[in-house]
Amino acid sequence: MALRILKWSAGIIVGLLLLVYVLVFSPIGNFIFKPVVQSQIDKYSPVPLTLSTFSVGLTGLEIVIKNEPKLEIALKGDYNLFTLNIDTTLNVNASDISLFDEVAGMPLSGAFVLEASAKGKVFGALSAQAHSNIAKSKTDIKVELQNLNPLKIYADIAHLELAEVLAMIGQKPYVEGVLSLDADIVGNENMEFSGKNILEIKQGDFSQRLIAKDFGIQVPKTTFTIHQESIFDKKDIKQDFVFDSNVGKIKLSSTSNIESFDTKGVYSIVLSDISAFTPLLGMKVRGALRTEGSIEGGLENILIAGKTDIADSASTYSASIVKSALAKVKFDTQNLRIEKLLYMIYQPQYISASVGGKAEAWDFDKGISTQANFSLKGVTSNPVIKKEFDLDMPNTPFSANLNAKLDKGVGNANLIFDSNLARLNVPNIAIDLHKGIYSSPYNAILPDLKKLKFATKIELVGKFEANGDFALSENLKATFHTKSLGGNVDAELNGDNFNAKIKEVDLDSVLSMAQIQKVFSSKVNGDLVYNTASEKGTLKARLDNGRFLKNQLTDALKQYAKFDATGLVFNNISLNSDINKMVLNSALNMQSGDFSLSGQNIITDLEKSTINAKLKTTLKKDTLGIKLSGNLTSPKVELDLGELLKSRLGNEVQKSVGKELEKTLDKHIDEGTKKEIGNTLKKLFR
Repeated sequence: MALRILKWSAGIIVGLLLLVYVLVFSPIGNFIFKPVVQSQIDKYSPVPLTLSTFSVGLTGLEIVIKNEPKLEIALKGDYNLFTLNIDTTLNVNASDISLFDEVAGMPLSGAFVLEASAKGKVFGALSAQAHSNIAKSKTDIKVELQNLNPLKIYADIAHLELAEVLAMIGQKPYVEGVLSLDADIVGNENMEFSGKNILEIKQGDFSQRLIAKDFGIQVPKTTFTIHQESIFDKKDIKQDFVFDSNVGKIKLSSTSNIESFDTKGVYSIVLSDISAFTPLLGMKVRGALRTEGSIEGGLENILIAGKTDIADSASTYSASIVKSALAKVKFDTQNLRIEKLLYMIYQPQYISASVGGKAEAWDFDKGISTQANFSLKGVTSNPVIKKEFDLDMPNTPFSANLNAKLDKGVGNANLIFDSNLARLNVPNIAIDLHKGIYSSPYNAILPDLKKLKFATKIELVGKFEANGDFALSENLKATFHTKSLGGNVDAELNGDNFNAKIKEVDLDSVLSMAQIQKVFSSKVNGDLVYNTASEKGTLKARLDNGRFLKNQLTDALKQYAKFDATGLVFNNISLNSDINKMVLNSALNMQSGDFSLSGQNIITDLEKSTINAKLKTTLKKDTLGIKLSGNLTSPKVELDLGELLKSRLGNEVQKSVGKELEKTLDKHIDEGTKKEIGNTLKKLFR
């Protein structure tokens, strides 16, 4: 039985080996894998390439990639999978580098060849060398390895064009220059080295044309040179790097241990304009930058600490990197000017303000933990806000304080904002970064509504206070409650939809706030539905316990209708409005006893503060037309007395004619006939 199992196992192993051979090293396997390799080339190559030859066997390989007739890459060689001996060559023949025009975003011309080879034993003596004129350079590289440890490194690169190299690797050549490298380093199996390498870039220049095209900004001509020198002394490397340009310098000096990778160094950056570095940062930037600091640590832990005067501040910072991952960041700033920071990132300078505070953050792989305390004091900028938002907001001093504490993406914050326009207290902001949810109660005070005319479009007076809760996730949800109008207003905002319940609001308070003449007092109840995106909605209101106050209308009724309307009490008054932006189209209907007042298509323009209305009053059988027009705060009142005068004149004539007829005909007709004549006269003088 054991022998049978052994035979089965041997058979399975042989079968697997045959399968591996067929799938990897046979013509059938090459045929299967060729389209897979081609798909990866298509995915990562910056230019179209065709895998014309793909042959991988047990003792050799040949792979040829082409873009005919401009480029051919050929990898050929022999190897032994058991001894790990190799003898391979790589040849690249680029007969026309215009192939890379589209990647570079500029026309390229010329050609280059690359010849490279590797010969020896992988875990023994192995040598490699390369020769090329790539990017118009003269390049020679030789490397000797023993058990994969470098024994000798020699490199001589002269006149290599950076723009061409960047284009060939699929990067836009935002930087131009001529690179040279001279390296002559000798080592041993104990990983001890001697020698040095010098890298230089001369005639360096940032491409103003490409930066303007891709980022839409104009940058000053920025030229530079780079000198980087490394000196090897057994297990230590001393490095000096200098970027020298017409806008400033970047310097780095450090000493590193080859074995432990422990590094200790200092750096400084002094640049008068960083706009040319926009492509490197991936965002539009400008302005000056000065910073200096130190680098210390190794593979397990690196600490970077420094100070900067960015945006005229006095700031310090530190960042610790543990096992190649960002572990903790600290930042302390005083007097950081927000307007200069906004300028540096090409944002409108809405405010001029100074920020001070501290922040630290960690747990970046777990949703972020942080503790931050910041205070801000400044003034808004009228010209910028007017230009960007079409709001004629006055220059307004303000202050703000923000405190936040998060544990792995979950925590709380509080915000206090104070100005002569508004005061906002958000005492307990619950934050969940994983779900993207922010919620809190809030209290808002508008101490002087008159100062908010730039936003409300109408001049209001008085103080307004509201409170509620908000939740921000995919959209904004908020509740709103106020008693500033004498009654209660309870509202809810859900995205663009705003709904409000109005309960026992004092009309006197509303009219006083809107600076509209008080002609009527009542309690208002109703519902407001409004969409903030379309700026359309409806108001359905009911007014109770309403009374006319002495005004032009009541005076007219008293004069012409001999009726004092100020003594009436109105209930269940209907006021319905359609809202379109700042224009209301309303219908009014009110009645008390024999008196009624109604109107349709009452147009009120809140932005222009105008009204246009035709109202109809009825007292028993008398009718009076009223037209309101002009300024909403003191409209022009016009009376249509036609119906009223006609009615009154008819009554007087009827009485006079009736008396004369009665005297004349009293003795000649019976009572029934007199009654019939009287009814006819009434109809005649109606």
